Amino acid sequence: MSKKPPIFKHFSLIYRRNPMVLIAVFWAGIVPSLGVLFLVQWLYRSWGGLEIPHILAFHTAISYVLVGALMMGMALIPTTFFSVISGFVFGWEAFPFLVLSYTMASAIGYLSGRLLEKNSLEWLLKPYPKAEKIIEEKKDRMGWLIFFVRISPVIPFAISNLVFAMLDTGLKRVLWFGLLGMLPRTFLAFFTGVLAGDIQEALRAKTASWQYLVIALLLIMSIWGIYSFFKTRRSS
Repeated sequence: MSKKPPIFKHFSLIYRRNPMVLIAVFWAGIVPSLGVLFLVQWLYRSWGGLEIPHILAFHTAISYVLVGALMMGMALIPTTFFSVISGFVFGWEAFPFLVLSYTMASAIGYLSGRLLEKNSLEWLLKPYPKAEKIIEEKKDRMGWLIFFVRISPVIPFAISNLVFAMLDTGLKRVLWFGLLGMLPRTFLAFFTGVLAGDIQEALRAKTASWQYLVIALLLIMSIWGIYSFFKTRRSS
């Protein structure tokens, strides 16, 4: 029986074959948090002098959607932070534009991941044939995995885009199932921003007790769904 390589040795092999995919993983894991720190400091310094345009103005709406899509899709800021600030600054009128923006961000993140991954999953799973077989069997049901990953309040948006790209789930599935999965947690974050009384409260994104219950339910649903996806085997 061949010995499976240690995980760090295995990752170093993938890095030598395709360094960009591991760089992308570290980028998606670190840069959004740095983006939050930068924007929080800028908002604290500049908020008093900012003039907020109306979100329904054509140029404002277009700029909001495109800038948000690029920032979230390129993993410069987390979707939760963008949603909270959007709710506070623009109110409920911005919610449809937020949904459009993060849908475009899903496409940007997924397509960027497809350009970078170059069959990295094949090398990652090479020592684990059982896992590779399960994923191959589930190819036609990837939409449900996308839904349960997106509904999770703890799985970062940027990391999930890379995972979907490596799994080659398909752009349409990412957009439609991802839209359904993202709506609950996006609505919750947006609502937190709407309820905030000032910029400090919005930036702290204080969570009410009932929101903790919703977050817990979403987390349980996500864990159950992902577990069921990989546990259920196709009958032969």
